[in-house]
Order: sequence, then C-alpha cells, then structure tokens
Amino acid sequence: MAAQQPTISPQLERVLGRDTLITVWFFGAPDRSLDDVARVVLALNGTIRHRSRWLHAVSAQVPAPAISLARTRGELRHIQLVARFRAAPEPSAAAPLSLGPPVGGSAADTAYGPSAMPLERLNLFPLASRGVKGAGITIAVFDTGFETELPAFAATNVAAQHDFVFGDSVVRNEPADVATASRHGTETWSLLGASVFGQIIGIAPEADYLLAKTEDIRSETRVEEDHWVAAIEWADSLGAHVVSSSLSYFAFDGGFSYQPQDLNGDVAVTTVAADSAAARGIVVVTAGGNSGPGFRTVLTPGDADSALTTGAEDSLGVLASFSARGPTADGRLKPDFVAPGVSVFVVDPTSGTGFARASGTSFGTPIIAGAVALIRQLHPTYSAVDVIDAMRRTADQRNQPDSSRGWGRPDAAAAAFFPHGIVVSAPVVSQLTSVTPGFTWTVPDVPAIASPVEFRLAVARDSALTLIVLDTVVSASPVTLAPQSSGTQLWYKLTAIAVDSVRFETPSTGRFIVPAWVELLEPDGPDGTTVRDLRPTFRWISPAASAPPGPFRYDVMIVRADDGATELEAFDLTATQFVPPRDLERNTPYRWSVIARLGQGSFTAESQGTFIIIDESAPPATLLFQNFPNPFPIQGGGRASTCIWFDLASDGRVQLDILDVRGHVVRNLVPGTAFPATLQAGRHGRPAVEGTGSCDPRLEWDGTASSGTTVPPGVYVIRLQTPDGSFFKRVVFLGAGL
Repeated sequence: MAAQQPTISPQLERVLGRDTLITVWFFGAPDRSLDDVARVVLALNGTIRHRSRWLHAVSAQVPAPAISLARTRGELRHIQLVARFRAAPEPSAAAPLSLGPPVGGSAADTAYGPSAMPLERLNLFPLASRGVKGAGITIAVFDTGFETELPAFAATNVAAQHDFVFGDSVVRNEPADVATASRHGTETWSLLGASVFGQIIGIAPEADYLLAKTEDIRSETRVEEDHWVAAIEWADSLGAHVVSSSLSYFAFDGGFSYQPQDLNGDVAVTTVAADSAAARGIVVVTAGGNSGPGFRTVLTPGDADSALTTGAEDSLGVLASFSARGPTADGRLKPDFVAPGVSVFVVDPTSGTGFARASGTSFGTPIIAGAVALIRQLHPTYSAVDVIDAMRRTADQRNQPDSSRGWGRPDAAAAAFFPHGIVVSAPVVSQLTSVTPGFTWTVPDVPAIASPVEFRLAVARDSALTLIVLDTVVSASPVTLAPQSSGTQLWYKLTAIAVDSVRFETPSTGRFIVPAWVELLEPDGPDGTTVRDLRPTFRWISPAASAPPGPFRYDVMIVRADDGATELEAFDLTATQFVPPRDLERNTPYRWSVIARLGQGSFTAESQGTFIIIDESAPPATLLFQNFPNPFPIQGGGRASTCIWFDLASDGRVQLDILDVRGHVVRNLVPGTAFPATLQAGRHGRPAVEGTGSCDPRLEWDGTASSGTTVPPGVYVIRLQTPDGSFFKRVVFLGAGL
C-alpha cells in the first residue's frame, strides 16, 4: 500500500503544517485519466486551475491539510508545489543614447535607427534585405502583458491572445493590473514585431503572433508556473513554430526555492514542458536569467535540454556580468547562446518618448527567437533540432563552447544560408589514397536567395596555413592538387561565401598524409627473400594520380648487394611489374629499386632486404665470397651485421675465423657450438630454401669478439681454411651504434 501512495516534493513538505490554501500539481498515475485526477481535487474541496496533457497533471488550489488525504489516493503518482516565483530584478540600463537614427549611416541604419544593433550583431540584415521577415511563421511570446494597440504594432498580425492570469482574451493592461504590468512584455515583443521607421523594426515583423500573458506582477513580481505550462500547450494547439519566453525564475514566493540539484532538466514543470514542446517541433527560446555571474545560476526553464537558453552580452560582445552561467546540475552546458542584452533599444509604453533602453537576458531572448523564426521561414521542414544545430555550427564559440556563453553568438545569415555547413566527402581519412589529392564537398539546403555561392580552398603544409600549397576560389568542387611529395602532411580550410559576403568557414583541418608514390611488393622483405626462378617477377603498387600528370611511369634497377654493381635496368615502364629479359645469377644477393615519375617529380623505393636465387646443386669449386654489406653496419640503420658465404666442393675439415690486421683471431665461427669441425660439401651461409633473410644467422658477424665484447672499428680479415686451401677476404667494421 505504501508503495502505491504518491510521493510529494520537498518544498510541499515544508508547508503542510500551515492552515492555508496552497497551489499544487497533482500528477496522475499512468493508468488513470486526468478526469480521475480532477475528481480527486474536487473530493479534497479544491479548485482546479489548469490541466496539462503533457505532464499528465492537474494544478489546483487546495487546503493544506487536504494533502494528507491526497497522499492516500492511488489515482495520484506525485504531488508537487506549484512554484509562485519571485523574479530577479532586471538590471538597470545604461544611460540612454540618442533615440534618433544615426546620421550618414547605411540604408538599414536609416530604417532601423537605434534598433539596428542587434540585427548587425547576429548578421540578420542579409536576410531582412531579401525579404525574410518571418512570413508564414507563428511565434508565441510569453510575458507580463502586451500593449497591442500601440502604433508600433499597427502592422503586426496577432493571431491569438490569452490572459492566463485573469482567464480572458485581453493581454493589455486591465483595471486590476498595476500601471507597469504590460511594460516588460511589450518591450520584449517589440524586438520581434514592432515597426516604426527610423526608430525600431523588429526581426520578424511579418510573423503571426500568439501573445500569452502568464505573469501576475501584482504581488512582488510573481508568476505561477502552471500558467506557463498552460500557455505552451495553448501555443502548440495553435501551431506555434517558435516560443519566446523572457521569464526565468528560481525562488518561490514565501521563501522557498528549487535546490541547485533540481536544475537537472527533469524536476521543474516548466522545464519538462519546454522539452515536450521541442519534441513536438517547437523551438523554445528562454531567458537564462539575470542571476550571474555565479556558477550554476541559470534559472528554470533554462535547464531544459532542448530549450535554447539565452545569455546577454553588450554591443561589443562582452558578456554581461548579470548573465546567468551554467552548467546544469547534471553537467550540461548552459546557456546555449548569447545575444545583445545591454542597453537594447525597445518600445516602452510607460516612457514619454515611447521608447527606452533596457537590459537583461529577457532582451537577448526575443533576438535569438527572431533568428530562429527567419531560419524556419527559409527551411520550413526543419525540426527544432535541425535549427539548433544550424545555429550552433555558425556561432562564434562553436569550437569551444563553455558554460558562460554556450556556443556563443550565432551568425543567423550563415545558419540560414548554410544550415548544414560544408559537408566534406574527401578527404576524410588521415592517410590519403592519392598523390594528387582531390577535395570534394557539398553545401546542402542552400536557399536560392543565397546565390551565387563561391568557395575558397586553402591548403598548406602546416596547421596555421602559412606554408601554402594552394589558395584558390572556385564555384564548385572538386579541386585536385598538383602531385605532392611522399609523406607530405597537409591541412586545409574551406570557406563558402554567399551573397553579402555571408560565409561559413571550416576550421583548419588535417593532418592528411600523402602516400608513397611507389611501394615494393615482391620480392621484398626486411630479412631478405629467397626465390628459385632465374627470372623472378618484380611487383609494386602506386596510389592514385590524376591524369594529367598521371599515370606514373617507372624505372627499375637491379644491383648486386655484394659489390653494388648494376645487374639490370629498365626504363619508362607503365605496368607495375617487371620480368627480367635474361637470367639472373644463382647464389648472388641482389637488391632492387623502382623510381616512380609523375610530371617533373620522382620518388625512389628501394628493397628492404636482399633476394637470392637459390642454387640447390653441389658447387663445382671451393670459394669464399666477399661479405656483405661491406663496410658494416649500414649507417643510419638497416643491417647491424655482415653476411659470410662460402662454397665447399667436397667434404672436409673447415675453420672460419675473423682476424685482426696482426693475424690474431678475434672471433671463431667454424667449428663451434653451431658447426662441427667437418662440414659436408655444399653452399654455406645462404638461408634455407624456404627460409628468409640474406644469410644463415650462424654465419653473420656483428663486430663482437669471442668474449662478447665489441671490437674497435677498423679493418679485419675473414679467413676460411679448407682441404682445398685457405681463402681470405677483407672486411671493414665501422663500429657499434651506427
């Protein structure tokens, strides 16, 4: 039974002992209807205020003692106090500037007068100058009231209006209101819908407006959150595309407040309702609050995951000290954006001039909402998420969003003209597949009014784009680079430029690495390779290369590894394989290389190790071959030892030593632990037929003496003693560590 009883919020627990009427949310159990919840309210002698389909809840005024009975009702899931907020005061505006239009300004400045600044800061004029002013978009504005009969709104279309405080359809001041009730709402609305030539023209004067009076300022500027929830469901029912809500609060009337941990996107009912609206395609723009500059000072419903929470900056882009900061309790970045909110020029119904300057995140909110409306006008099929993503891509802090400015101040024209940015399809991986890399991109959903669009592509060998490889302006992709050297690292920046110089710019992107022009396949290997064919097939591969200057042409060279003499050459090949026109020698170590040529450039690939054509027949004579490499080790890496080969024509006793120039033995190789004193006739020192490497590892000398110490650099002698005689070869040891 206890598990089936509804839970209650901590704030509600604190008022249960009072003998008074309280306003609460009754959340219905999942299997119960709102009618069932309403009947519970009536049974408790309560008065129903609003029903919320989205929250599956009913707000009502009931006697505090009735909550004890409500806690026993299985129709309910949760009971929560309806927040009666005390708003933070709006910050004082700076001293007003001249209210007349600037002298000698642009045509836009002349028409918009002192209201031009926000449009300039968000780059809205390229849209307004092409007639994008909100036509076909429905914007809902939630606030304290609206003076709809002012001349500034004579041309503005109000599709519907509702007063959720008094329950009627009049959002202007009424006799029961205080004199300044409608001031704040009129000011915020004027940034969207007003039209007074030379003074103020809103961002979206051609939009249709739904005006919701949700705030009752008669008692210390408090508003009850169930009005806000009812208003957003009302706006949804009338087809709102955008909501602009300049109402952000935290502290309840009576000294209570949400706790910091409650601002996690799941507790405040306005927050939950804002997310529900976004799920239905409405872009909800809400003020972050004027409670900054402290950590986690964003107010509800600004903690909503899907709402666009707005901070305030001045006309120079400096963040206002009062602008609320994030993050949310669960660590999400808030606010989302900033917009001008310091000394913003607005319509003021209480001013003698009819205008004033006002400050607060309340005024950045309709500016962001207006930008959203114009983007939706050009892209009517876009979801709320699509619009938000477009604005994030173009905001000035998009690469480093934080909890003070979010993604920063959006560029509305860029978001509207390039909503998906620049989608680069090549290159996409760091290792390029061509030595003449191609750059391919698209800019989806560019509206016709943005044309013509051109693109600037800058490619460089450094991330700062100072070592320029290419800097060009084109009308479309693709763009192909000239041949680039193997291993070259490239970075690029791509800029799309529409009419009025509206642009979208990718960050410097890289590092992309140009592949080797040629890579040897066979016979090749760091440990050497053995083959049987006297005319082995040499194979290699090359990456793609555009034509012209492609295709690649190749020169092949085969050299003896023991003395470096050229064995065979072939020139100007087009295929990626080569078969020698004559036999190569058996039992001879070879290396090979390929020079790839493209245009005026070339690149040489050399075999990693040697290859040997194995001869399995008995040798006709006893021989000691010149060791290789010689000198050794190879400077800069490669082989650290030298190979020793010899042939025995007949079985017999053999001794193989390394002597210094005085004839002293420094290292004995045969006989030893690996060899008996008597060896069979055959070819010694080569790898096994199926083995790898250049030689038998037992017959390699690494420059160490029999004691294991490294001998000094210098000239040494290889001495082979056999029944057929003694043989000598000179070897040069360059020293360890090369």
